[in-house]
Amino acid sequence: MQGMMNMNQIASGALGNCTHRRTVPGRILLGVVEALDRGGIPHCVLHGYENYPQRVTSDVDCMISAKVRPAQLAALFQANNTRIGADLVFWRGYYFVFAGRKADRSPCFLVLDLAVDYEARTLKFYSGWEVLESRRRHDRFWVPAADIEFGCYLIRKIDKAQLDDKQCRRLSFLYAQDPAGCRQQIARFWGGGRAMLIACSANSGDWDQVRRFLPALRAEMRMRARFRHPWQAIASWARRMGRRVRSVCWPDSGLIVALLGPDGAGKSSVIKAVPQSLTGTFNRTRCYGFAPGVLRWLRPSDGPNTQPHAAPPRSPLISVARALCYWFPYYLFCYRATVRLQLAHATLVLHDRHLVDALVDPKRYRYSGPMWLLRLIWWFVPKPDLIILLDAPPEVLQSRKQDVSFVESERQRKTYRTLVGSIANGHIVDAARPLDEVVRDVNDLILDHLSARVEQRLGLERGRFRRYKSARFESGAQASRAGE
Repeated sequence: MQGMMNMNQIASGALGNCTHRRTVPGRILLGVVEALDRGGIPHCVLHGYENYPQRVTSDVDCMISAKVRPAQLAALFQANNTRIGADLVFWRGYYFVFAGRKADRSPCFLVLDLAVDYEARTLKFYSGWEVLESRRRHDRFWVPAADIEFGCYLIRKIDKAQLDDKQCRRLSFLYAQDPAGCRQQIARFWGGGRAMLIACSANSGDWDQVRRFLPALRAEMRMRARFRHPWQAIASWARRMGRRVRSVCWPDSGLIVALLGPDGAGKSSVIKAVPQSLTGTFNRTRCYGFAPGVLRWLRPSDGPNTQPHAAPPRSPLISVARALCYWFPYYLFCYRATVRLQLAHATLVLHDRHLVDALVDPKRYRYSGPMWLLRLIWWFVPKPDLIILLDAPPEVLQSRKQDVSFVESERQRKTYRTLVGSIANGHIVDAARPLDEVVRDVNDLILDHLSARVEQRLGLERGRFRRYKSARFESGAQASRAGE
């Protein structure tokens, strides 16, 4: 009865704060599983299902029919995003990331790692059809038969040379459900005394002897898998190399976001907070500023510049030479190559300062050349995927920082709004509010952009543009029409 009550609470999203953090991914997982069932797609959850949906603390590993292509699955998930309660924000092959919302609107993620065969480090141990044919129901999930799950879980842990007490108890629990079947699975990958050692350990629950021989057990297991599927390792290696080459040539897993705003808008604080709340979407985060000084490696930084307009501007000739001979090559070549590699590794690239800032505040960069030259360079260099202006009245800006005058803060604010109004992917966020609200709006814009990119890859119309849009933020075009 208590279990049924918990399931009802999950479905309704009415859990208390103490458990809500863990059950939101569970609710998303239930929606994904139901979508697969309604689509008639054979699948099963390989591990961890005994804790689902109350606790989803890591990636969810599933087996899927090889007849279903990744794009078909992505289209299915996007078509059922309302029932799932989350948007698909990333997919590569059979790897999917869903983004939902907690009660406080902060993002929550579910990572679904699907496979058509059970592999470990390029070696195939079980075919997908064998796992799927054995599947059985466990509450609301399809799971493998006890002996197949025992074999898969044992292979996984021995291959990683990782076998703690909790994992040993799980293996012994599965063995007790079907001892004969589990012994058959052991015999597929180990022979003689080693197979008997594993079977005795699983039966008794004492895995100490197995732990001592993990390297030898792993070597025999992998050798037998190579003989059973001699071309599998080569094919897996070729596919993996192909994916890496493609990700570098056509990176689609990372994102470049430029955060703009006058001094006091809170860019640094937002940049520190955003990666923490988007950990489930990106592998890592990198922060870039304006083009680094040519001699930065010869002299250490003096820390934050509290007087950005104190230094006199360079001569027009030096300014033009610097823009053409350094800023332009840096953003066109060096920056492009560096960021492309970052994007290939699913990196969130955040900009505290960018070339576009020089269009608003050239004095900060001691530029006294013609502005049309900077606009021309901006036209040629690669653009961020998203440009977000943190906007606040000059009174608020001055209360936070007095690095520039009130008049300069007011001028910069108007110029930024006009500039962002001319950029298609520009958005304006009200930064006069508390930091957590600003961060949530920035997260919304990032996640909505990722979802739109998925739909673009699928060739779908953006029928739900800015899913989380409200009066809290506006597009650059809206700001331009407002006449500010």
